[in-house]
Amino acid sequence: MRILQVCKKFPYPLRDGEVIAIHQLTRGFYEAGHKVTVAAINTKKHFFPPDEMPQENQALADFHTVLLDTDVNWWDALTSLFRGDSYNIQRFVSADFERLLSGILKENEFDIVQLEGLYLLPYLLTIRKYSNAKIVLRAHNIEHLIWERNSKMAKPGAKKWYLQNLASRMKEFEIYNLNSCDALIPISTVDAARFVELGCKLPLHTCPVGIALDDMAQMDDPPTLCYLGSMDWAPNREGVEWFLDYVWPKVNSQFPELKFYVAGRNFPSDFPGKEYPNLEIVGEVENSRAFIRSKTLMVVPLFSGSGIRVKILEAMAEGRPVISSAIGAEGINAVDGAHLLIADTPDAFARQIRRLLKDKDEARRMGTHARAFIRENYDNKKLVSDLIDFYKTIMK
Repeated sequence: MRILQVCKKFPYPLRDGEVIAIHQLTRGFYEAGHKVTVAAINTKKHFFPPDEMPQENQALADFHTVLLDTDVNWWDALTSLFRGDSYNIQRFVSADFERLLSGILKENEFDIVQLEGLYLLPYLLTIRKYSNAKIVLRAHNIEHLIWERNSKMAKPGAKKWYLQNLASRMKEFEIYNLNSCDALIPISTVDAARFVELGCKLPLHTCPVGIALDDMAQMDDPPTLCYLGSMDWAPNREGVEWFLDYVWPKVNSQFPELKFYVAGRNFPSDFPGKEYPNLEIVGEVENSRAFIRSKTLMVVPLFSGSGIRVKILEAMAEGRPVISSAIGAEGINAVDGAHLLIADTPDAFARQIRRLLKDKDEARRMGTHARAFIRENYDNKKLVSDLIDFYKTIMK
């Protein structure tokens, strides 16, 4: 099968959930013997020189990129309010990228064009014009839900009003275009059900993020706590600051030697740090799995967002217990108390952390069960095989 993956960011390095999700399918398609081409917007924010990608990754597909500055321009954001556009979508519209796509489609025939997210839908007409391939939207999130939850978290004022406006326009765009492709690939069964509620009539197949299982490292003493997430995404920062303000004092008072490591890229200059005891700001890490493997427990205090948190899947694959908010664990059909722990209040978070720190056997048991859950539900080879079988049905 000939597959074109269209991406709004270059799928390397493997440091965030979206990139990992894209890469795993690219690798899976390649290993299953399919011909893969990748057309990616290389944003200023997440820029990576394509020729610096490791040779083993370059071999997976034929990569094409165009540089695009998607940074927020407040004048454009303001004028979009009067035009009625969805500014978040418009930031990814590029004549250069449209020309790149047109050239690729004129020179190649594809069976499937897989759009990696809602932000690529403005290029739908161009793809239809130059290709007879089936066009599939891989929905990494329900985008408007992220903005709705962000607006609810914001304090009353201009920012809250603007976020509500963005959410409303994103929802309108998402629903209007919901049936514009030939098939929809949600990333979780939760998202799949929501898309049906929103009016999706397309053939639909749920395909989570595939996770590789490496050798599991032992949990070392002394125990450590960790968090991993990009700090330029508002829900991550809000969640970590909430944890530091309301949960960490409760934990630190009982475990004064315990260290909390916070990793991720793009930490803002005003991110709090020195005022919290035993807090280690790690910054961007080269290898997320290695970072997780070096720690004992992971916390995911997330109260807005959509899709799947790949960092939770990675921690479970490493046999590391995870304490997450309900929204953080949304879309992962794991059992609370067996594969991970759910907590939504400061007291609940602190209680679950204390539980695992005091009972190492329980922590190891949960890590073992979490790893078995990943093996059973997130094997990349099987997920890709099932997706290809689905693609064959829509091509008939």
